Amino acid sequence: MLIRSDDLLSGKHGRSGHFVRFYDDGDVMLDEVATFLAQAVRTDGKGIVIATQDHIDVLRRRLGPAAVRVSWMDADAALAQFMVDGWPDAARFEAAIGTAVAAACAGGATVHAFGEMVALLCARGCHDAALELEALWNKLAEQHVFSLFCAYPWDAFPTPDLAQAFRQVCAQHDHACADTALVLPAEGDADIGRLRLEQEVRALRADVARRKDSERALRRSERELADFVENAVEGLHRVGADGTILWANRAELQMLGYGWEEYVGRNITEFHADRPAIDDIITRLARGETLYDHPARLRCKDGSIKHVLIHSNASFEDGRLRYTRCFTRDATERRERDIALAQRDRMLLDAPVAAALLMGPDFVVGLANRCYRELAGRDVIEGQPLLQAFPELRGSEIHHLLDQAHGSGRAARAEELRVLLRDTAGREHERFLKFSVEPLAVEEGEERGMIVVAVDVTEHVRTRQEIEHAHAERAELLAELTAASRAKDEFLAMLGHELRNPLSPIVSALELIRMRGETGSVREREVIERQVQHLVRLVDDLLDVSRVTRGKVELKCERVELAQPLGKAVEMARPLLEQHRHRLDVEIEPGLAWEGDPMRLAQVVSNLLTNAARYTPAGGHVVLRARGEDDARLRIDVRDTGIGMSPELRAQVFELFFQGKRDIDRAEGGLGIGLALVKNIVELHGGSVEAHSAGPGMGSEFVVLLLRRTPAAGAALDVPRLLSAPAAERRRVMLVDDNVDGADTLARLLAAHGHEVRVFHEPVAALAAIPGFLPDLAVLDIGLPVLDGYEVARRLRPLLDGHPCRLVALTGYGLAADRARSAEAGFDAHLVKPVNPDLVVRLAGGRSTV
Repeated sequence: MLIRSDDLLSGKHGRSGHFVRFYDDGDVMLDEVATFLAQAVRTDGKGIVIATQDHIDVLRRRLGPAAVRVSWMDADAALAQFMVDGWPDAARFEAAIGTAVAAACAGGATVHAFGEMVALLCARGCHDAALELEALWNKLAEQHVFSLFCAYPWDAFPTPDLAQAFRQVCAQHDHACADTALVLPAEGDADIGRLRLEQEVRALRADVARRKDSERALRRSERELADFVENAVEGLHRVGADGTILWANRAELQMLGYGWEEYVGRNITEFHADRPAIDDIITRLARGETLYDHPARLRCKDGSIKHVLIHSNASFEDGRLRYTRCFTRDATERRERDIALAQRDRMLLDAPVAAALLMGPDFVVGLANRCYRELAGRDVIEGQPLLQAFPELRGSEIHHLLDQAHGSGRAARAEELRVLLRDTAGREHERFLKFSVEPLAVEEGEERGMIVVAVDVTEHVRTRQEIEHAHAERAELLAELTAASRAKDEFLAMLGHELRNPLSPIVSALELIRMRGETGSVREREVIERQVQHLVRLVDDLLDVSRVTRGKVELKCERVELAQPLGKAVEMARPLLEQHRHRLDVEIEPGLAWEGDPMRLAQVVSNLLTNAARYTPAGGHVVLRARGEDDARLRIDVRDTGIGMSPELRAQVFELFFQGKRDIDRAEGGLGIGLALVKNIVELHGGSVEAHSAGPGMGSEFVVLLLRRTPAAGAALDVPRLLSAPAAERRRVMLVDDNVDGADTLARLLAAHGHEVRVFHEPVAALAAIPGFLPDLAVLDIGLPVLDGYEVARRLRPLLDGHPCRLVALTGYGLAADRARSAEAGFDAHLVKPVNPDLVVRLAGGRSTV
């Protein structure tokens, strides 16, 4: 017979109801649970729900206001309160669940409970724990009167091997049902038997479905695996125990260039370029070894050799080798990179300069050659961060350059980097380095490396510093010498000026004496003339040497017979030769043509003859000889029987102001200028001069070699140039000179030639007399007081009111710059003291101009 569900659920048959519901459709099951809970609430009873949160939410909505009489508990949270190591603890179950049930049953109220904790345990595969929990519920039902609704989804028992667990679950309940809307048979065993069959059928169907799904998944996996290995970018092949290639994927065939039939079925040894290498590989695989990154060389179809890396191991069955599987990776680029790195490292190690490889932001020394270690004074630095090996470099310019290059990836260089390096004893040494940092190209994510090259230029820098110091000292010395030379030139010019001032009136006075025909003092006059000529010669030499040493002399070259300037030279030197009673022999080859400055050549030979006269004892013999040396050169010899020269003296004889050893009376005279002038003037003509002597007391010989044509031919000579002019007539001449003797003597000389002369010793008075005198010739001293000669000339022109008057500058300065300045000031002529009386007379008479 059938028992009414209301009676069953209310426990009216003398015991609490504990039944189980197996379901596929959760919505139908939840409808039944809502009806079950509502039965208790309608009779003022209570409900207890221990379920998943989703089911709790559904039940709350379906009960509506009646939900307030239901106690709600999350199944997972409830399990956490009494499960210990995956097993229900009875005491904790009593505390967590039993207490809640007891509180609900107090006063005899009807209590309906719904629980899903056992279903959660089965879903987790903990069927034994679920059975233990059902037993704890049954013990609790022995203490309190309540009805318990348990629900299990059918998928909690998905396989046939869970049939025993299913039967045990059913055994823990008073009744079990499925899809029967709680209409249960009277005989529980019959009902449970049906359910068992239903569970087994469901389990078998599920197992068949799973097997089909597994077969489909397996076939899909096999297809995916086949596609994976066939189309993998790495070369793959399988080799049989006898070495025959059993299979190869597309990447392997493409890498070597073979077709399937050309590769598969052939022996693997045919494709290895190194037979010992493949024999070793096969032997090791047969021993069960696994190879990683094993290098090999494979022969491609086109005959080329491919460098590869092999990963391989073997498959065994019953201890026998079945086949080997192999991954083949093209290592051409890697090998080229390895070769490049090896070459780089070898170049660094063999470099003749200090070189190192630094890696990463800490600049770890990856490699350092011998030169680098020697420069650094460290034996072992590889593997150390730079600042650990060289703490003294922290914050230095080298450290800054390395940071800059590492951060930017651009090269950094320094030409003369100063560093202080400590040796192993802790002593600091200053070094200068030509330092270069070259970052290496890296892929993204790779650690950047840098090549450092250092060339020790310490000696070079110190040598340069010494040279710069020497240059500075030399420049300072040169400045001092230049200043001294300038002071010397200024002194010589001033000396010449001051000497010419007294010489000028002496020369004029001698000319007056000669013109008067006075015979009472002929001998004395001749002595004075000789000494004056000597003084004039000394002054001219002083000024000449100043001009020559500064390169201010210009040559006035012309083509002449060599006998002409040599005759002039003999004439100039004859008074001194006659004074010493020397015998002079002159031998000049006839017809010798020469192009140069005849006046300067006469000066050269005259100086040589004068030198011979001075250093040859009285009554000696002097020879002047001139001849052709070859087609391009002429030779002039001056030989004497004088005191001769030592080798030391010969080496210095042409130096300026040098004089040999003199007696205390300085009988030879001279300033040590003449021979220096000889050398400079001869060299200006492109020639050379040499001094020869067999020794002291053996006489001397000076040899001048001249080019037949001077390279400077045609250059202007720095001397006055006289041109013909109309015949002389009486002139009005004004002399303005603060040297009273000089002016008066020159005035008397001009007056003696019939000219009207007025003398002024100060410039203002001279300018005042211009309108009344209107001179035809004005001779103005440049070095006048108050107004110099240039200013007097400037003011004089307007006062003449158009009257023609030639201006003549009179000065002790005769340099080219002095002549140029007088010309710019408007002077027609420039006379250097002491004045040649004949020249002044000719200028006054209008017979010449300058």
